[in-house]
Amino acid sequence: MFYAKLATFLLLILSGASVMSQESYSAPTTVIPIAIEQSYLEGRGLTRVDPSEFDGENITRDDDYTSDSYKHDFHFGKILVAVYEAGPGRVYIDGAVYDEFVHILEGRLILTPDGGDPVEFNQGDSLVVPQGYKGYWHMPEKYRELIIINTDYAQTEDGS
Repeated sequence: MFYAKLATFLLLILSGASVMSQESYSAPTTVIPIAIEQSYLEGRGLTRVDPSEFDGENITRDDDYTSDSYKHDFHFGKILVAVYEAGPGRVYIDGAVYDEFVHILEGRLILTPDGGDPVEFNQGDSLVVPQGYKGYWHMPEKYRELIIINTDYAQTEDGS
């Protein structure tokens, strides 16, 4: 329940409010909160991810990374809120194209920035991976996370 409240709170805070110009007027629309369903946080009901979804995100999978990935998107607007799950594997990120808030729901994450030492995060930990991060993202076992991503990168044609 804590994670659902945290995600809902972050969604409301990060999405911001619309600003109307004096030149144009649009009728107000009803905006309702989006529930973060516990079943998705527990990994139930997730859908398989097509690996091509990561094209253009500067992510390269290790040759031995063969597990499938699964996710559920709760919201896609100025931010993306989703649950993502994968089996063991390691990827290299050659400059993250967006800022990403991560809350680990299951498993461990070991980040090794270029020129730096490995940093391990465990179930229950939260972290931010800033835009521009370069290094390894290693999930030594089944891994599931709640993520919030700034989608500004998707607004440009080249994704940067």
